[in-house]
Amino acid sequence: MTREPAWPLHPAPRGSENLRRYVERLARTYGVTFGHFCFTALGIAHRDYPARLFTNPTDEVLQRLSVGLGMPMDELRSFPDRQRRHVEKAHAELEAWIATPEGRLKFEQMFKRNVSRFGTPDGDSRM
Repeated sequence: MTREPAWPLHPAPRGSENLRRYVERLARTYGVTFGHFCFTALGIAHRDYPARLFTNPTDEVLQRLSVGLGMPMDELRSFPDRQRRHVEKAHAELEAWIATPEGRLKFEQMFKRNVSRFGTPDGDSRM
């Protein structure tokens, strides 16, 4: 259940953002440094670098974020899954694009040295 956030500014997380990047963006939104935001809003000590990575946030940090953002703790815990799903979707879209003749040609033009700017293999006599 979503509740009213305590913080007046609370931009929605982006699909590809991990929790650390999201907290960095929150700090920028409030015009403070990342370290200051972590300390004042989340109670993370300035020298607690592992905690500021947000790879394994404590329930206390997640609770403070949850209250501030009005976002359920389970949603905050799901950031790694959200990021993985976003990458998987982007990969599937790229694969589908490469499967088309136009996409394959563009892909080869961008990433293979043996294709001329005209879309023909280098050294091909057709012009």
